[in-house]
Amino acid sequence: MKSFSEICSTLPNSTSVSGRGASSVPPLIPERFSLRYHNGASYQLWDRVFCHDTFIFIYMISGQREVCINDCTYTLKKGEMILIPPYFRHYFSGEYRDFESLLASFVIPGKDRRLPDLSCQPWHLTRREEKTLRLVVASFKNWLGGNSAAAEETVCYFAVLLRRIQSIAAPELSTRRLPEAERPLLNRITAYLAANRHRHVTLAELSRELHVSGSTLRQTFRKKMNVSLGHYELVLRLRHGIQLLRSTGLSVAEIAERVGFSSANGFLLAIKRECRGATPKSFRTMSRR
Repeated sequence: MKSFSEICSTLPNSTSVSGRGASSVPPLIPERFSLRYHNGASYQLWDRVFCHDTFIFIYMISGQREVCINDCTYTLKKGEMILIPPYFRHYFSGEYRDFESLLASFVIPGKDRRLPDLSCQPWHLTRREEKTLRLVVASFKNWLGGNSAAAEETVCYFAVLLRRIQSIAAPELSTRRLPEAERPLLNRITAYLAANRHRHVTLAELSRELHVSGSTLRQTFRKKMNVSLGHYELVLRLRHGIQLLRSTGLSVAEIAERVGFSSANGFLLAIKRECRGATPKSFRTMSRR
């Protein structure tokens, strides 16, 4: 039987579009799923990212590497995985170059707190979980090869993997998870804004909810993210609105209301300003191609 590394190495690398699809099955099943294989020989560092709207699952096949998530650095070793939640800035260190890793990006429809609770914590996959991950890779290869039926199979296998990780990790969360007040401030800010990207969050509200002064919030965010807190909050809501434009038939006015704009015109102007003149119609046209 081929080794896990041999199976994964046949997948497209980080520079290739590795496939995407949507599942029609209930929540907790991934949507917009993609899988990529990376190795130290061909890997190029990503730019720092803070606007991705997907979960990112990283599994180390061999070697080790560092991943920086907001203001925390983690060293991942063989057999370990970590989950990066949406809208968290992340990048990889170039210190370790001899590695192989598997990256999956996906969206979970609905609101499920279990995945965010498991995020930003390295976990070691069990043999059973690794076996399920092998099935994910095998079915994904069939999907890339033109077997459309394998798309549903792939996301279902990946959902099984996530559930198994959750079932094992859940009893340990009470002892391993940091108390809210001890979590890095940047993580607390981004998590709160991401959870409330359907509305406008004021600095006063954020200060009240996190029990931190407004000046500290602004200074911390600007220093670590190199962008203002207000601009980041606006971008989150616009990204959410753009996703609704692409995936629903809601009117522009309805979407504007759902992402915290007082009028459709305000939403239109914000998109045009932030997206280099793009319009809601252009986003909907691209989604149909």
